Amino acid sequence: MAAVAVVRSERRIIVTMRGWALFAIVLVGCADGGAADESADSGATAGADARVDSSADAPLDLDADGAIDGAPDAPADVATYSCPTTAFGGPYTLVPTVGAVSDRPAAAHPDLNVKIRGFVPTGGTLGLVDVGGPTDDKAPRLYTLLQDAGTPTFAANFKVNDWDWSAMKVAGPIADPPVTLTAYATTEGQAIRLPRSGYQIAPGLQARALFLDADSITLKYTSEDNVVYGYTIHVLDLCVDPALAKAYGDAVAKGRTSLPALAAGQVFAKARGASVRVTIRDTGSFMDPRVKKDWYQP
Repeated sequence: MAAVAVVRSERRIIVTMRGWALFAIVLVGCADGGAADESADSGATAGADARVDSSADAPLDLDADGAIDGAPDAPADVATYSCPTTAFGGPYTLVPTVGAVSDRPAAAHPDLNVKIRGFVPTGGTLGLVDVGGPTDDKAPRLYTLLQDAGTPTFAANFKVNDWDWSAMKVAGPIADPPVTLTAYATTEGQAIRLPRSGYQIAPGLQARALFLDADSITLKYTSEDNVVYGYTIHVLDLCVDPALAKAYGDAVAKGRTSLPALAAGQVFAKARGASVRVTIRDTGSFMDPRVKKDWYQP
């Protein structure tokens, strides 16, 4: 497929970035995520600081089942919905990666696969919250994950766990902001779409898939293969479109120099059950996905 010219976002956030430690691990047999050269201009409320490993080789500690020791298990699927085995979305255009690809497989990367970090239930308002501060009028509209009108019904709140990069293990729940992941009520098989934003990474395209598996996806609104600059969303409890899964798998097998991209409002998954969980990050920091002024603008 012909490469698509990358349109740079006019964003300018200065982020202090520490170096990634290189380490070897065999999980999916490919490398992903890396340094970046795009910047992001965001007025979103500040969240927990992004942390990047600067230690020497620090391998993940795997338990007897091959899971990452210390990381909570991914939530069990309780829905009876059977995921489609034939494509229901697409087409998916490949957009070139800006900068280097990651030094480790996405499935083993705590910034790309949020299930490695895990999360814990918490309280708080099951609805929109008001906070002060500047606003980026181009920020992703999270409510358009489900539809392009109305506020979703909030079903539960969670705290994503922080990550200890020197020890390569979970470091406990992020304290600020008080909520870093929320669940939107859904119905089984409900269409899940790319939330629209004011940014493009190529003509008509807004985000690339940095990671996906059977029930989750990580989408990035710039063309780097990491979460350091710009907006990133993680969505869980999904049935990912088999066509997208194939396009992503093929791109990973070719070295992640290009990854599949989506247009605003494009269907890429279906809900597995009564809710889907979503978190959003700005320049690596986990944000509060309930903030009205940032993610629920018209």
